[in-house]
Amino acid sequence: MNELNIRISHLQKAYTRPVLKDVNLTVTNDSYVTIVGKSGSGKSTLLNILGLVEDYDSGEYRFGGKLIRKGTDYARLRLENIGFIFQSYNLIPTLSCKENILLPTLYGGRQKTGIFRSLVELLEIGPLLSQRVTTLFGGEKQRLAIARALILDPCLILADEPTGNLDPKNRDLVMELLRHQHREGRGVILITHDMTMAAQADTVLTLENGTLVRQEV
Repeated sequence: MNELNIRISHLQKAYTRPVLKDVNLTVTNDSYVTIVGKSGSGKSTLLNILGLVEDYDSGEYRFGGKLIRKGTDYARLRLENIGFIFQSYNLIPTLSCKENILLPTLYGGRQKTGIFRSLVELLEIGPLLSQRVTTLFGGEKQRLAIARALILDPCLILADEPTGNLDPKNRDLVMELLRHQHREGRGVILITHDMTMAAQADTVLTLENGTLVRQEV
C-alpha cells in the first residue's frame, strides 16, 4: 500500500452553472471522510475528480505531490492507488465472480494471490467465486465489488452510496468493512445520504453552495 497524500486547494468546476466553487480538502491514510449534501450539489462530481476520472476547471489538486493537470490521463496513478465502490456495483455479468475480482490485476500486470485469498476469507465469498454475478443478491454483489476495489491494495477507497441498494443487515456489514479497511491504513472517502452511515466517519463534510463545510458528529 502506498502513502496517501491528497491536497485540494480552491478547486472549481462548472457545467452550465458553477457546481464546485471553492473546495479545499486534505486526505491521508488516517482520513475517513463522509461527504453529504443535497442531490445535485456536486458530490459525485467531486468524487470523480478525486478519483482522477474527471477534470476540474481551476484551483489545484495534488496527489502524492504530483500536480494533477487538466486534460491528462492518470490511468496508472488511479489503478495503483484508488479503489472504487459504487451503489450499482458495476460488475461485469458475463464474467464469474472470481474473474470480476481479478479484473484489475489484468490491467495492473501484478499477481495478487495472497491478497485475493485474504479478501475471500474476510468477505466470506468463497462459495460465490465460480458463480455468475447475475445469480447474486445485492449484499453479495457489494461484497464482491469491495473485493475488486481492494485487490490491488489501494491507499484510497472512494465509495459512492455503497449501501443505497442494501437492506440494514448488509448496510451494517459494509459499514464495518469500511471501518476495517480504514484501520488497515487506507484513506476512505464516502458519499452517502444515510446519516447513520455518515456518522461512522471521523470527519463529516457537507457540500453546500459549492464548498465543503465541516459538521459536528
